[in-house]
Amino acid sequence: MIRHLLPVLLLFASGTAAQDVPPELEDAYQAWDRGDYVPALEGYLEALRGPDGARLLDRIALLTGDLFEVVEVTTDARDISVAPDGRFATFTYEEADRAMVGVVSLIAPVTIVDRFEGTAAQLGRNGVVAHFRVQATEELSDLRRELAGMSWRDPSYASAYVRLLWREAASADLFIRDVQTGREELIPLGSLLPVDMGWGDSGRTLFLVGSRGPDSGTNEIYAIEDGRLDRQPVVSGAGFKLAPRAAPGDRFLLYDRWDSDPLPRVGAASSRIFPSTVGFGLVDHAEDRVVAFDGTAISVSADGSTVAFLQREEGITLLRVATLTEGGVPETILASPHELDAPALSPDGSRVVYQKRVFDDWELYVATTRGEVTETRITTEIQHDLTPRFLDRERVLAMKGERRHRRSFIYDLRDGSRTKVLHNNTLRTVVPEYEWETEPGGSKIVIVADRDGDTVSPERGLYVVDLTRTVSAEAVAERIERNIAVETELMARGERMFRPIADAVRAATEAVSVQRIYRYEADLFAFDSKHVTRPGNLMAVEYLAETLRDFGYEPELEWFEPRGQRSANVIARLEGTVDPELVCTVSSHFDSSERGPGADDNTSGTAALLEAARVLFGKNLPISVELAFFTAEEAGLLGSREYVRRAQESGKRVVCALNNDMVGFAENHRLDNTIRYANAGIRDIQHAAASMFSDLITYDARYYQSTDAAAYFEAWGDIVGGIGSYPILGNPNYHMAGDRIGTINHQLVAEVSRATVASIMLLASSPARLTGLEVVAEGGGATVSWQPALETDVDRYRIEYVRSDGSGAVEMIDAAADRPTIRLEDVRAGSEIRVKAVNRRGLAGWDWARRQVGD
Repeated sequence: MIRHLLPVLLLFASGTAAQDVPPELEDAYQAWDRGDYVPALEGYLEALRGPDGARLLDRIALLTGDLFEVVEVTTDARDISVAPDGRFATFTYEEADRAMVGVVSLIAPVTIVDRFEGTAAQLGRNGVVAHFRVQATEELSDLRRELAGMSWRDPSYASAYVRLLWREAASADLFIRDVQTGREELIPLGSLLPVDMGWGDSGRTLFLVGSRGPDSGTNEIYAIEDGRLDRQPVVSGAGFKLAPRAAPGDRFLLYDRWDSDPLPRVGAASSRIFPSTVGFGLVDHAEDRVVAFDGTAISVSADGSTVAFLQREEGITLLRVATLTEGGVPETILASPHELDAPALSPDGSRVVYQKRVFDDWELYVATTRGEVTETRITTEIQHDLTPRFLDRERVLAMKGERRHRRSFIYDLRDGSRTKVLHNNTLRTVVPEYEWETEPGGSKIVIVADRDGDTVSPERGLYVVDLTRTVSAEAVAERIERNIAVETELMARGERMFRPIADAVRAATEAVSVQRIYRYEADLFAFDSKHVTRPGNLMAVEYLAETLRDFGYEPELEWFEPRGQRSANVIARLEGTVDPELVCTVSSHFDSSERGPGADDNTSGTAALLEAARVLFGKNLPISVELAFFTAEEAGLLGSREYVRRAQESGKRVVCALNNDMVGFAENHRLDNTIRYANAGIRDIQHAAASMFSDLITYDARYYQSTDAAAYFEAWGDIVGGIGSYPILGNPNYHMAGDRIGTINHQLVAEVSRATVASIMLLASSPARLTGLEVVAEGGGATVSWQPALETDVDRYRIEYVRSDGSGAVEMIDAAADRPTIRLEDVRAGSEIRVKAVNRRGLAGWDWARRQVGD
C-alpha cells in the first residue's frame, strides 16, 4: 500500500460562522453574537413565522438549541452501553447503596423496560444481558467506608482501592438475564474471579476473563454457552487479557493485552483505572490460531473485515491497518511525527478517522485505508477535538473540549457541515457531556450529560437523540418565546437590583484599564512557573504585595508552608463603613502548574483581580471586602484552605465570596465566560453585572469542585460564585507549557474585571441571606420567623408566598423586632415562603431564605 498525504482539502464550518448565516437571519445573528439575546430571539422568531420559515427552521433550531428530538430517559445514569442489534441500551446507577442496572428500549417509544441489581452489564443480541451482582459482606462495607474516608492523594489510597476491587470480584456472582421476561440464570464460576467479559456477535457465547487472584501472574479467557462455563480456556498463556469482544461474524475474537494485572471491572467502586495496554490479541476461530500484536487504540470495522491500531517507534506514530479476512497482516498507512490517537474505522473499513495533535490541540483527520492513501483534515478548532467514531460511511461523531465539559458534534464528510448534537434549549446554562454510545445503524445517540448545568450533584441525565427526527417549528417557536421571557426577566431583575447604586458602579467599572491589565499579566508571566515549588512563586508574592501597596493598601501576607515550601496568600482589605466585621471575599490563585507560567491558569484571574483592587480602593462599601490572592491552588487548593482555616480560627464572618479562575483564553472573537456558581442569587447578580457594566457575555454552570471556591463551600456553604473559562475548560493549553501570554485576550480579562467589580459592589452593599427561617403551618395559614439580619442598616423584610388560590402575595414588616416574625393567614400547603432583608438604601438581600410550608 502506498502512502500519499494530501494537503488540507476540507474545512468544516462551525454552523454559526457569520458567512454561513442566511441573509434573512443576519441582523438577528449579529445581535446573538454580541450577546444581545432578546432582539436576536425576536428576529429568529419573526423569520420562523415568515414566508421562508420552513427553509430556515433547521438553522434557527440549531442557533437556539436542539435540532433533533431528544428523550430524557432518566436523571441519574452512567456507564452506558448499546446492544449490537441496537434494540436496547443499559446504564448503571445507585439505589439505597446498591449498584443497579437499567435497560432502555431504543425502539419507539424510548423508555426504561427493566431494572435490576447488578453492575458491569454487557448487552448481547435479542435482549440478553450479562451482569455481575456483588454480595454484601461486612468486609466489603468496611473497605468501602475506609476508601470513602481517604483522599486520592493519600499514599495508601491506591492499595486500598485495589484491595476493594479484588474483594468485590471475589464476592461477585455472574448472571445472564432476559430483559424482556426478567428471567435470570446464575452461571457457576467455581474458583475463578471475574475480571471482565464481552458477548460474541451472535449473542450465543459470552467470553469471560477469569483470574485465580491478584497474585496469579496471568489470567485466561473462557467461553460460556447455554449457561455452562467451558473450563478449557479460549485464550491462555502468559500475560494479562482484558476487554474481549467479537468482530461481527464471530470468526474473530479480539482482546487487549496488558503490561500488568488489570483490575476487575465487576465492582461498583471501579472507576476504570487500569495499567497501560501493550497490544492486543486476535483469536481466529476458523483457523484455530491466536495472534498477538503490539499496539494501542485498536478499532474494528462494523462489518468485521478490518482492524486499525497505533504503534509508536522512535518519535513516530504509525497508523496500521490489517484486513482480517485476508490474513490479518498489518500495513502502515500513515507514519506521523505528530501524536495520533483514537483511530476509528468506517463500517466497511475503507476509511479511518483519528485525532492528531499538530500544534497545541487535537484535530480530527480522516484517511482512506485501501489503494492510494489520502489524508484529509476535518477540524480546525482551537479546542480539542476528540474520540471520533463513524455513524455511517459519511458521518463522524466526535467530542469537543476538555473532559469536564465536552460537547458532541456530527461532521458530514460530503459537504463539510458540522451539527451540534445536544443542547438544553436555554440561553445561559451550559451542558457538559460525559459519555456517548451510538446505535449501530447510526440513527440514535445515547448520551450522559448534565443537561441542567449542575456539575456538582452526582446525578447525570441519560438522553437519547434521534437523528432521524428533527424538532417542529411549533417546538422551536415555543422555545424562543420561553427564552425571551426568561431573558427579559433576568435583565429586568438585574436592573432593579443595581438601580440604587448603578451610577457608582458604572463609574468604577469604567475606570478598568486593559493596558494596566496587560502590564500585570506581562509582569507575572515573566516569573515563569509560579508553582509553590518554583522560585517564581515567591517572586509573585513580592510583586503582588508591592503592587497592592502602590494602590494604597496595606496587604497582609499569610505565610505558611504548603508541601514543605514557604509561600503566602496575599490579602488586601477594603474596610467596610457600616458593618466592617462582615466580609465579602473575592479571590484568584496566582500560582501556576509546574509546566509553565500559566498565562490563563491563572495569571488572567490574578490580573483581573489586581485591577479590581485598584479601582475599588477608596470606595465606601458597607461591609468589608477582602481581595485574596491565593497560593498553592495547583498543589491541592492549599492556599484557599489556609485562608479559610485562619478565617474560622479568628472568627472572621465571611458572608459571600467570588472566585475567578482561567478567564482570558482567546478562543475566538467573543468576549464570553462562564459563571461558575454554588448560589443562584449570586449567579443572577453576575449575569446582570456583566450585561449592565461590561461587554462580557456570560453563561452559567453549577460548578465549584476542584477550584478554590470549594474551600469556601466546605466552610460556609453555598455563598460563592465566580467566573471561569467558557466552556468550563476550553483552553487546550491547560496545565501545559503552551499556556502563554500570546494566547490571552486582554480585553476579555478587562471585561471580567468589570463584571467582578460590579458584582462585588452589589454584594458588599446588599444584605446577606437570612438564617434561622422557620415556618409553622396551622389553620390554613403559617407563622414565619427568622433570625435578624446581620447588617445594622436593615429596616425591613420582604416576604413572598403563594395564597391558597395560587396567586402570589408580598408582605413587608419592620426590622426592629429582636426575632422578626409574621403571621400569614392564607398560604397554599406545600408552597415556598421566601424572605429577604432590605436596607435603608433600598437594596434587597442577594439571596432568599426559603422554606416550604409543611417542611
